[in-house]
Amino acid sequence: MDKQGLIELGDYTEYANGLVLEVARKMTTEERERPSSPSHGSVLGLLRHMFGCEAFFLARCQGIPPGPERGDDLSFEALVDAWRQVAEERKAYLAAVSEADLAGGAEMRVGGQRLGFTRAQLLLQSLVHSIHHRGELSIVMTGLGYPLPTLDIILHFNRQHGREWPGE
Repeated sequence: MDKQGLIELGDYTEYANGLVLEVARKMTTEERERPSSPSHGSVLGLLRHMFGCEAFFLARCQGIPPGPERGDDLSFEALVDAWRQVAEERKAYLAAVSEADLAGGAEMRVGGQRLGFTRAQLLLQSLVHSIHHRGELSIVMTGLGYPLPTLDIILHFNRQHGREWPGE
């Protein structure tokens, strides 16, 4: 994936995450923390996981070690603020990085093993990973009485053109 594709997918991720967080904000603390997610315990647990992965992979691309705090103990409001900051950092990184740097290598450790990927692959992983978990959140939050709006990227593209989707 090239730089422009990552920028567009990053913009969509910020948009879609914003829609999810807007609905999650309507939930009570108890509802966000209620065991409901098959992968990460609760809506809040899943949101923390998504944030942590986006922050981790961005840090690896920037060549800095991820901080010890990946969102595991952030309150919902602190998580929203931290996620906004990571989205801004990703935008700034993508605005400044060259195609050659995106094609350059970055390492991460998994299970004690060092694995190398391109920076573009790590960013793509973080963005696609969030898409995957937004699908899970759609099911979980709907089950809790908080259905998410349609998260299709075409709606995001349409809004970028200043248009409303037919029938909205």
